[in-house]
Amino acid sequence: MRGVVAAGNAHTAQAAAEILRAGGNAVDAAVAAAAMSWIAEPLLASPGGAGMMTVALSGRPPATVDFFSTVPGRGAAAPTSRDFAAVEVDFGAASQVFHVGRGSAAVPLALPGLVESARRFGTLPLSDVLRPAVTTARAGVPLSAGGAHVFGLLWPILVRDPDTVALFAPRGRPPAAGEPLRNEPLADLLEELGRTGVVPESLRAGILAGFGPERGGSITAADLDTAGVSVGEPRRIRLGDWEALTSPRVGGRLVALICEELAACARAPTDAAEVLRMARASATGHRHRGAAGNAVTPGSTTHISVVDSVGGAVAVTLTNGEGCGHLIPGTGAQMNNFLGEEDLSPGGFHAHTPGARLPTMIAPTVALHGGKPVLACGSGGSNRIRSSVAQVLYRVACLGQPLDEAVHAPRVHAEDDAVWLELEGLDDPDACLRALADEFSRVYPFNTVDFFFGGVHTVLRGDDGHLQGQGDRRRGGQAVEV
Repeated sequence: MRGVVAAGNAHTAQAAAEILRAGGNAVDAAVAAAAMSWIAEPLLASPGGAGMMTVALSGRPPATVDFFSTVPGRGAAAPTSRDFAAVEVDFGAASQVFHVGRGSAAVPLALPGLVESARRFGTLPLSDVLRPAVTTARAGVPLSAGGAHVFGLLWPILVRDPDTVALFAPRGRPPAAGEPLRNEPLADLLEELGRTGVVPESLRAGILAGFGPERGGSITAADLDTAGVSVGEPRRIRLGDWEALTSPRVGGRLVALICEELAACARAPTDAAEVLRMARASATGHRHRGAAGNAVTPGSTTHISVVDSVGGAVAVTLTNGEGCGHLIPGTGAQMNNFLGEEDLSPGGFHAHTPGARLPTMIAPTVALHGGKPVLACGSGGSNRIRSSVAQVLYRVACLGQPLDEAVHAPRVHAEDDAVWLELEGLDDPDACLRALADEFSRVYPFNTVDFFFGGVHTVLRGDDGHLQGQGDRRRGGQAVEV
């Protein structure tokens, strides 16, 4: 086998598999999959968004490539008329207000982040790595059922802009599962990037034309000149004879807190006691969340994990927020709305200092066993990321559960006096609910596994060298062995 990949969409995973077959390493495959996600999962990830990658390659020090967005506004006064509006999104059982518009856009670093990752750690020419995404963007890719669900949810945001509707929904309604998604402008952007190896000037020009102060945004030329990708040491978490490498930022810190609390004691003797222990650990992480805020949002984020045959493991998480409702002119890329997300602005909207890097919960994670990279995982899911990633790591590294069981085991997440729980798979759901109700005043049960709890798409190299992957069915996960 050449490797294994797990991602939130079959076409995203297949792009990585194609690059592994061509002889690329785990980073090449992850970059190819990330670019494909912009075609196949366009409301979850975009060149107008951001992300983070954790890399562990054989014979090289591990690293985290941080390309999460920075706060705009350098060298300019605040716009006199900021385009910043509340939009209510109906999730069926509940509705939630998001803030969108040109004034909700932070500096996007997704494209520079992938370029830097490929330059430092990849092995194939960038044009080869991006070719699957370019070809698919021109030919079209059928929208998945999960993607159609997201289009339906975020439709009130998309209809702000006729150009966005024309690109993604030419029939004037949310696209249905199976309908093709094509994106010629994005294909042109990626083709130029592959040919030159540098972020095209058209992206910069589009950002300034569409999201500068004169359009009600805040992004300036100074922001684009000074915002950059950082490469540094990952955070390390000791889990018995395993070691996990994750984000050095708040998301990774909270994953570490939860993992360490879970690993400190043996598994509880009953499901009810174990669920309560996981809820307490999750709540501990929430109390230490710091600048990451506390809003419970759906989490429009996707994740890709890759392990190759030569000892490399990569985890990359990508996000676009809910999107601001506008495309970057000329690129086919929807812009993020990070400045409109409450959990990224706990001090109030537009209170961050220009140039500061926004906080993030994303936590792409690679785990070592016997000093070798053997597992990659991560998740979408906003503030549930910390709980979801930590619980999967705990189940694999500390409990020794098979990968499919660890990924699809019931999840629990707690914040303050509230707790959310999946009931599917529990031996005695009523006992679990009673145990939680004794400690939390608000208990929100889900009868089955749910999109709310993220998608921990995970790959693993077993002790015998066998490679396996598990896509999380909560978010349409797919795994491909090569």
